[in-house]
Amino acid sequence: MIHQALNLLHHELEEYLQNRLGPNTENYAELSNVGQIENENATGLDGKVVVSLVNIEEESTLKNNPHFKKTINGGVRYENPPVYLNLYLLFTAFFPPTPDGYRESLGRLSSVIEFFQGKHVFNLRNAPGFLINEPDLADIQLILNLYTMTFEQINHLWGSLGGKQIPFVMYKARLVRMLDRRQTGSGMLIEEIENNIGSTQAPGR
Repeated sequence: MIHQALNLLHHELEEYLQNRLGPNTENYAELSNVGQIENENATGLDGKVVVSLVNIEEESTLKNNPHFKKTINGGVRYENPPVYLNLYLLFTAFFPPTPDGYRESLGRLSSVIEFFQGKHVFNLRNAPGFLINEPDLADIQLILNLYTMTFEQINHLWGSLGGKQIPFVMYKARLVRMLDRRQTGSGMLIEEIENNIGSTQAPGR
């Protein structure tokens, strides 16, 4: 589900950049690990907006969902409830370290922010060009919000990525629904309780 959610966002961002910056045979955006940019084996990311997943967080407000579902025959099916995730996404504009490259980075970053300002809810209904063949993902919906980091958090982030800071913006994507429909048990639903305990009579009466 995570990869499909990120594929959806990448598809919509790429379509927007193609329309805004002009048709290009190469992608303007790539779904990749920005931590590999300084790796000599990393190729094809120059001049691209690199979309990277840097953190996953469980949505704690949705943890108390029921562990069972009613079946058609009046029984009950037990399965673990879905896990809802928030994804922290880093959008990095990677251009050569020159004055012109830096200006290009800032311009490309502005395009990313303008895109999510104009559209921050993503699902299969408002992304008709995105094809998916998995029925369980038909209800996929992501809501993106700009996530502001402190300078200390930024320092830790780029330190963990092992590279020098590059022009970037971070968004928090809610909610990715993870569900394995594995059945953990079954039974009949208890709908009423009958009390068969009779009244007791005191001795001698």
